[in-house]
Amino acid sequence: MKKIKYIIWFLLFLFVNSFFIERYIVRFPEYEFYSERIPKEFDGFKIAVVTDLHYGFLNPEFWIQHLVSKTNDLKPDVIVGLGDYVKKRNRDVELLAVWPILNQFSSKEKVLFVNGNHDHWANHKLSLKLLEESGKSVRNKEILIQKKNQQIAFLGLGDYWEDHFEIDSVNSSQSDQIFRIVLAHNPDSTNTKHTTKVDLFLAGHTHGGQVRIPFFEYSPVLPVADKSLDQGFKKNRFGEDVFISSGIGWSIIPIRFYCPAEIPIIVLRSKK
Repeated sequence: MKKIKYIIWFLLFLFVNSFFIERYIVRFPEYEFYSERIPKEFDGFKIAVVTDLHYGFLNPEFWIQHLVSKTNDLKPDVIVGLGDYVKKRNRDVELLAVWPILNQFSSKEKVLFVNGNHDHWANHKLSLKLLEESGKSVRNKEILIQKKNQQIAFLGLGDYWEDHFEIDSVNSSQSDQIFRIVLAHNPDSTNTKHTTKVDLFLAGHTHGGQVRIPFFEYSPVLPVADKSLDQGFKKNRFGEDVFISSGIGWSIIPIRFYCPAEIPIIVLRSKK
């Protein structure tokens, strides 16, 4: 009987941890990224990475509003939204409800958005319309941020599955001297052929796998072709740096295990 009780308590702990704690106690961890190509003027520059909010069932409006407020309170230099703001397919109502909340994101310099596959599945045309009307779209664009006489660039891609753009077609500055960050919902986008010099990709989509095997740093279910691009800092097939956020939402089953929800802060560090 004691063994059965222990098993029941263990299963109860797993349920509470996976359904409530790791899904709703969102972390805001800081990760430093060092490069000799980062201008000194941008040393300490902070980028908040928001992805896979999946507004809808179990992630209601007040919860999204809470995450927006918490992110704004950190006063990052830039906030990037990497898509999948909604959950369900063919649901205009979710897109129309979440975008007024997304428009409340505020940072020192810029707020930049791209869309994800779920946004297109909800309504392709409407999701693109709301993205552009926000004034924060970096889809198929390059945005330059300047401090004194130095600049860094942010490039935005479309979703790899539903709205794909070639990286080279988005690059307008052309210069290999500029430190360049590419925003992509799906990390598989980073493996597409390009000649543009990319210093750092920021991506989401994977949810970190949601369920990870402790000690092995492995997730059995990942919605990407390149299974090495699961979470954290990785290298793509070209040897370029990719950071994949585990994000907020969920897919198929609303649980997380050994993979807490997060809105990470990337801190740029100049090695010059």
